[in-house]
Amino acid sequence: MKAIHPNLFTQVMRLPEGVRTDLLEFLGATPVVDEQLRQMIADVTRRLEIGPVQEDARHAQ
Repeated sequence: MKAIHPNLFTQVMRLPEGVRTDLLEFLGATPVVDEQLRQMIADVTRRLEIGPVQEDARHAQ
């Protein structure tokens, strides 16, 4: 298993507990390069900011 870059690890640890746990479990089972992890964090953060109701409404348009 490749070590997570310290800055990316800090970003992961700032995520809500459930999201963080799921992401860390995924990272433990799947090889991911730093750029992929950076994109995953950005996607999750954006979805958390939008919220599930607004996200669903966006897809319905």
